[in-house]
Amino acid sequence: MPGRSVGFKARLTALIVSWILSLPTISSTFWLPMWIALSIVFPTIFNYFPESPAPLRIDWIPQWVFRILYIPWIPFMIVPGSEWLTEYLLLPWLWTNTTLMMIITTVRPILALGGFLFFIGSLTQLLIYKRRGVKLVTSGFYGIVRHPQYLGIILWTLGHVLYALPLFLRPADLIAWVTLVYLYILLARNEERDLTRILGEEYTEYRERTPFILPFIPVRISKFISASIEHRTPKDRWVKIALKATIYMVAIILIAYLSYGRTYCFKDKPPV
Repeated sequence: MPGRSVGFKARLTALIVSWILSLPTISSTFWLPMWIALSIVFPTIFNYFPESPAPLRIDWIPQWVFRILYIPWIPFMIVPGSEWLTEYLLLPWLWTNTTLMMIITTVRPILALGGFLFFIGSLTQLLIYKRRGVKLVTSGFYGIVRHPQYLGIILWTLGHVLYALPLFLRPADLIAWVTLVYLYILLARNEERDLTRILGEEYTEYRERTPFILPFIPVRISKFISASIEHRTPKDRWVKIALKATIYMVAIILIAYLSYGRTYCFKDKPPV
């Protein structure tokens, strides 16, 4: 996010939508089973949310606090036929793959902590440079990718998603993460249009030599991908909106298609 960002309303909307859906995924990494408080408040809804293990316990935070974050997922529970979205994916091939689970177990704390630190580091760098009056930051984190804060958030939340494996990954977790990633990509592209208009050639040169959001991609490949996307993007505003919505819906439908009929409820014994 180097330089001036897009309009406040568009930015705020994207952030709120993506994080509201993702809060249950993030909170499930931390809370331990504790039904009483929310069972009293939401007796017919929260009893349906499947339990998860807690890799990290935070003793000084009541566990029902994390349960409150599941409120955005209530529609998944009250819309007839959608309750399977908050059940757990049946992945027996992963349960028995010791090597793959060892890799996932090693990688997920690195992604979660590393992504968070990458986000904090790039945000701190941006704030320091803005206080110095620098309009465009191109070094440090911003020399790795053009949107290091978004990359940090994506890696951070991906680490939380992986903590649900092998037994406790839900289709709703995947939908939340895909929604977050897609909205941040759209937000980054909107920011770049504004920055190109405001900073002109200076930002164009920075854009050509620095990857968009995936690090360590050769400049030639990065430029080819960017040019291909620009060439295939419709010019008409409403056609562009329809295309973006279609891409998102296809991704969600694909997740639903691959997940439907492959879930189980934790209160029952996993069907192995």
